[in-house]
Amino acid sequence: MKKYDICKGSFDKPGPRINEDSVSVTVAADMNKPLSVELFSRKEKKRLCSIHYPKEYRKGSVYSVSIKDLDPEKYLYRLRSGRTDFSDPYVRAIEGNSRFGKRDGLGRFDTPSPKVTFERPMIEWEDMILYLLNVRAFTKDASSKVREPGTFNGLKEKIPYLKKIGVTSLILQPAYDFNEITEQDSGVRLNLWGYVPGNYFVPKPSFSSGDPAEEFAGLVSELHRNNMELIMQFYFMPSDASCFIMEVLRYWAVTYDIDGFEIMGADIPVKEIAKDPMLADTKLIFTEFDPDRVYGRSEPVRRNVAVLNDPFMYDMRKYLKSDEDMLNSVSKHILYNPDRTAVINHITSYYGFTLKDLVSYERKHNEKNGENSSDGSDYNYSWNCGDEGPSRKKAVNILRLRQMKNAMMLLLLSQGVPMIRYGDEFGNSQRGNNNAWCQDNRISYLDWNDLEKNSELFEFIRSLISLRKEHPVFHGRYAKKMYDYISCGSPDVSFHGEQAWNHSFVNYNRHFAVLYTGAYEKISDKTCDDDFYTAYNMHWTGHRFHPPKPAKGKKWEICLSSGNGKEAGIYDPVKNELAVFARSIVVMRAR
Repeated sequence: MKKYDICKGSFDKPGPRINEDSVSVTVAADMNKPLSVELFSRKEKKRLCSIHYPKEYRKGSVYSVSIKDLDPEKYLYRLRSGRTDFSDPYVRAIEGNSRFGKRDGLGRFDTPSPKVTFERPMIEWEDMILYLLNVRAFTKDASSKVREPGTFNGLKEKIPYLKKIGVTSLILQPAYDFNEITEQDSGVRLNLWGYVPGNYFVPKPSFSSGDPAEEFAGLVSELHRNNMELIMQFYFMPSDASCFIMEVLRYWAVTYDIDGFEIMGADIPVKEIAKDPMLADTKLIFTEFDPDRVYGRSEPVRRNVAVLNDPFMYDMRKYLKSDEDMLNSVSKHILYNPDRTAVINHITSYYGFTLKDLVSYERKHNEKNGENSSDGSDYNYSWNCGDEGPSRKKAVNILRLRQMKNAMMLLLLSQGVPMIRYGDEFGNSQRGNNNAWCQDNRISYLDWNDLEKNSELFEFIRSLISLRKEHPVFHGRYAKKMYDYISCGSPDVSFHGEQAWNHSFVNYNRHFAVLYTGAYEKISDKTCDDDFYTAYNMHWTGHRFHPPKPAKGKKWEICLSSGNGKEAGIYDPVKNELAVFARSIVVMRAR
């Protein structure tokens, strides 16, 4: 066996480095345990030898060794601390781990240099339609009909579909090389979601059919070519140092030119991330963010930070199922649009019920998770419309469809950035499972046959997204002021009850209306937007609204409704009266 000469390496850059006549590996490790680089042959994946770090090759808890005359093309490596093997946390490329559920990867010494061929589109928050998805689950089912199911290339094939909906920006659940194998008392489980440690610098090999770096870069390029963005979720552990987190984010921003990050986990260095110059034009999404603590009294150079609005989800779900005393909260959510950060609204997410299950189940059905249904939230704020699970009752299914439309209208007609969960647009179901993290199967996989079965819902959501994108009154850059500050005779936005200019948010009311005055916003041709009147009724009985009179020469007409036929609403221009059916939402436009 060949014996290699070693010397102390350079401590200025962690991870592997290929030098002129050597290869070095710099890593932080437990000072109380012996540390070594385990060398493997690249061809046979056979362990060849251990190269130990002498104690004098340490500064603090960081070790660095240079191995002379080692051909980096012929060898792979892993690290060993005491009796435990582990991957170098700074490794940039992995050979292996290409099969989901099999962790046989070894580190490479080189750093990939993939080419992203199109520049970022730099879409403003107010113009975005976010779409949250899991790379594997999105196309893994055979019904997706992609050539490479469950991969970055499979997702790339679906870009025309996503554009057809009106999506501008994707958020990927962890797509770096996370460790999907979880050992529990109930046995080994496969973690589909990825909120666990991993090789943070490496695109997940099992999400690719070839070179993961090239495939991921190809996905980013194709999205950018289609004027779409890619945002990645990263879940960090409390033990991850701030400098490590910063280096991970900078690496993906520079190497793969991705458009943003949703940064998750405990002890996240929020202020450091938000003020990092290299991330100044990169979108950053946090669970919590205090602008005053980060910016003080100054304004950010660019509004690149957004905050996830979980209260929106819970309050809108309560309103959807007709809970009382919700109008004050709902009205605030509809208009909430802070100046220094964006806010991301969602009514479903990766956790909890899908949209279809939200209107089909009143309790979680997580039996297949192997934890006696003790996992997952018990606070779903859902309503099954009168029948638990799949139903053959026509009235139940009609109501469920209308409730799904209502939910999406509550989301997409609110001022914040809307985020849609993958498959909600065509009624995807997880059979009542509200915590499908370990369901690497058809419970989590999208059944694309539902797209045809639920085409009415799909086309409705397409129309709704189109309405939002075409009319800035629904997605303005700045918060509404609720007064007539341009002296046009009407405030930019106002709330109404059954009678114009007379709303009542008492606890027993479940209906109200919103008037948007188009004179305050300019559409694409620089002319004023239209006036819109949206009537919300989550009461179990119908109500009659009398909107403000439209501007001279114009008249109100219904342009979108969650109901069908007589349930779509009836407007009588003579009486200036809009009849809104029980549990439905109607949008009128003055033209």
